[in-house]
Amino acid sequence: MSTAGISFGGLASGLDSKAIINALVAVERRPIAQLETKKTSLNRQKSLYSDLGGLLEKLNTASRALKTTTEFLKMKGTSDDPNVLTVSATSAAAPGAHTVRVLQLATAQINASTGSASATTSNGSWGEFTLTVGSTQVPITPTSTSLEGIASAINTAATDQSLGVRAEVVDTGGTGNSRYQLVMRSLATGLANGFTIGDVDGDPAFASVMNGLAGNRVAQALDARVQVNGVLVTRPTNSVAGAIAGVTLDLKAIPNPNKDVIVTIAADASETAKKVQDFVDAYNKVVDFAVEQNTLGSDGKAKNPLFGDTTLRSLRSALRSVVGGEVTTTGNQAYQMLAQIGVRADTQGRLTLTQSKFEEALTADQQAVAKIFTDSTNGLGKRLETTVKQYTDSVDGLLKTRRDGFDRLVSQTQSRIDQGEKRLALYQKQLETKYSNLETLMTRLQSQGSSVGNIRSR
Repeated sequence: MSTAGISFGGLASGLDSKAIINALVAVERRPIAQLETKKTSLNRQKSLYSDLGGLLEKLNTASRALKTTTEFLKMKGTSDDPNVLTVSATSAAAPGAHTVRVLQLATAQINASTGSASATTSNGSWGEFTLTVGSTQVPITPTSTSLEGIASAINTAATDQSLGVRAEVVDTGGTGNSRYQLVMRSLATGLANGFTIGDVDGDPAFASVMNGLAGNRVAQALDARVQVNGVLVTRPTNSVAGAIAGVTLDLKAIPNPNKDVIVTIAADASETAKKVQDFVDAYNKVVDFAVEQNTLGSDGKAKNPLFGDTTLRSLRSALRSVVGGEVTTTGNQAYQMLAQIGVRADTQGRLTLTQSKFEEALTADQQAVAKIFTDSTNGLGKRLETTVKQYTDSVDGLLKTRRDGFDRLVSQTQSRIDQGEKRLALYQKQLETKYSNLETLMTRLQSQGSSVGNIRSR
């Protein structure tokens, strides 16, 4: 039986040729292992730059929220009589006091029929009427003249035509002919949402129900009427927006006797401080990232991939320059730096907001404090946006340049690994051929030696 192509490593020579080959190949693989370690490090550095980009984008978002006065200043409104009206304000509102007198609340129209003994008993054999809401007229012919049938016909028409009304049969709990009433109501307040019932025709019982419903107006459709700083203002709802810029008045009641309510608009120091705190938190995450990358291990050696990175060092320096700089504006010189309004940096560059000091400064001069962040020339928001963009720009930002550089190095390293693997595979094949030939030679020599020994023994 032929054994061509079959190798029994070490059987002839007594050497473990497989182990020898593996050891020699392992030695030759060391440069490849070093390249793979380098590739892993490069990918890790690139990943860290992506993480840094994400932190900078969050910082940019937080600083943009402070870039303009309307974004920076959170405003609040107060009423000296919240039982009459309450107030809400946006950042578009201006500080100041206003007088408001509630003359009339907006109401929705409600009509009710006279009482009936049954909700399901027909009121004659037929009937029809016209429902008008605003400029829309809808003829309605109920399939059933019972109170429930009429209500169903009204609701179907209201849904189909988007009329904004609703009909219901109400059980009053009474007895006899007064127990059930057909009630119809507008779903929204205001004159424009009122309704009328006309052109009633049909059996007398049906006409009686519909005429009663048409004529018995329980509540009128009314617009809200208020005097704001002496000017009459009307609205279809009790939420009055726009009478004072950036302010919404929510009307609750008409005082008796009537009186002016004082509405005060002022900066909401607490809410504004929260926005500054959001900025501080986002800024500190960038600083923490940089500090962590430049931390030495217990052995005194660098333990992070970006230790001593020049781009990271320049970023940290640029951010320090921005937050530590002075905003030169025409205004109160007592408030031109973050440190003057309660935002201070420690030795590592992390910021800390003292809210009480910030609120004190904001109350003292909100415009001067706002300018530190919002000045269009050198305010903190503008300068941070410019600085961060140098690093995060998707076309030529420094972070993109570094990531592209890592990609090139990774590609070059992978190419060297691939070339090394090819050389190593060829080297291993050469070794296998060499040791296979050695085994073949040793087997032949042993065979010859055995033959010579046999001849001598004869």
